[in-house]
Amino acid sequence: MKIKCPHCGFEGDSSEYIFIYEVTLYVVDSRVEREERERPILVVCPKCKQGFFLDNPYKRFYRYQEHTSSWRNSGV
Repeated sequence: MKIKCPHCGFEGDSSEYIFIYEVTLYVVDSRVEREERERPILVVCPKCKQGFFLDNPYKRFYRYQEHTSSWRNSGV
């Protein structure tokens, strides 16, 4: 899969990029609990070292906002 950096324009194979996934561990009574949040994967360009997301991490909030605003405007 080819990826193009939005910062410097470098285009390369996905194996050339660095992928960072942030994880938070919650320990409750000596057990690790699953995190509730969804975290997007950060892609780091090998040329300019800038990070970016492949997909907009806020897209699901925009969809939620569209549904709520249409509900509010419907007069219900």
